Amino acid sequence: MIKGSLQLAARTAGSFIQLAKDALDERTGAALPITKEQIARPEVINDLLTRYPPVSGRTLPPVLAVRLPGVDFESSNCINFLIEVDFDLEADLEANVETDASPRALPKTIYVKITCEERTTRSFAHTLGFWSLETTFCERAAHAVPIRVPRVYAAAQKGARFVLLLENLHEIPGAELFINRDMAAGTTPERAERVLTSFAEMHAHFWDWPAEKRDALLPLEFNTYLAPRSREMTRALNASALTPALRNAPELLSPELGETYRRAIQKWDALLDNWYSGPLTLVHGDSHLGNCFEYPTDAGTRVGMIDFQATHWSKGIRDVQYFLINSMDPELLAEHEARLIGFYCNALAERGVTLTLEDALEQYRAFSFQTWVVGVVPLGLGNLTERNETVHAITERSTAAIERLGFREWLDAL
Repeated sequence: MIKGSLQLAARTAGSFIQLAKDALDERTGAALPITKEQIARPEVINDLLTRYPPVSGRTLPPVLAVRLPGVDFESSNCINFLIEVDFDLEADLEANVETDASPRALPKTIYVKITCEERTTRSFAHTLGFWSLETTFCERAAHAVPIRVPRVYAAAQKGARFVLLLENLHEIPGAELFINRDMAAGTTPERAERVLTSFAEMHAHFWDWPAEKRDALLPLEFNTYLAPRSREMTRALNASALTPALRNAPELLSPELGETYRRAIQKWDALLDNWYSGPLTLVHGDSHLGNCFEYPTDAGTRVGMIDFQATHWSKGIRDVQYFLINSMDPELLAEHEARLIGFYCNALAERGVTLTLEDALEQYRAFSFQTWVVGVVPLGLGNLTERNETVHAITERSTAAIERLGFREWLDAL
């Protein structure tokens, strides 16, 4: 634990140094933009589209004009907003003629994600690397995901700043996007089945890839649980959150639950060995309802995913339990839990992947601690991450799951 604490302190200090370097670079024009006004200029957008396209290649023509319509979106750690754009249609037409391509429909708006201005959150994000992870996913992996995700126009990361230019999903006819308040309100078993179907489609596509192939798409260095420079740091971070979380939310976390949490931290290496023994697949990692969207197709309503700040290689059940525990009322979930897990196993089987219900239930029980941690850490370190009614709701649900599933008993036998 001491090693992890030292790593956390060193990387946090390094993050603040990087913030200072970014500020110096801004004076010379070498830093990425950090405000909406800096982004909303044609020369900036064109530079991003040219210098930072995804591996699938540039998809938009030059931009002639950019406007801020005043449309912002909620986020716990970055600034999300829309820009309106006018494209150089003549240049696009010439390109289509040269390549024999058919005329295409261009977006009216672009969804932009940039670094927040609050220094403590910026340092925390840079220390843990989840902005770098999402940027890397958008640059390298988004095009390979078989379910619907936002199209990537540009993915830039430099120092402790990042910029993503993405498809505005609100332009999809009939699309329904969800937010954290929808997750806190709770979803239905019917919608859960649609989400689990998309999980199965994504997981089956990447199921049991060899390590070299996995690392080429999304390197191990971004896995905060397994990467050599992050493994002990993550353990120390999770441990440091418990005492203040017990103090801040005694109505959610009893001393007995605190002891279960401590025992899990003590058995950290055994937990990791269990969680990542394979077969592994690409998981979303933050797979609650607020990161899902629905859209109509000829075959019925489908579900896509957004916000890949926690994506990594894990067991597919990791997404399943995270979604069900966080997004459903505990009593309703208890009634449908085993059936929904079986539904996911059947959806995998339809795509050529075998996961028995017995193994899925065991994995579900084991991973319940990861979901619980995601609630406990914001309660203890509320100045670094979001802390509101949504965090309260998911912690209440994940605590109920820890007790309902008998995680303490499973841990004692590990």
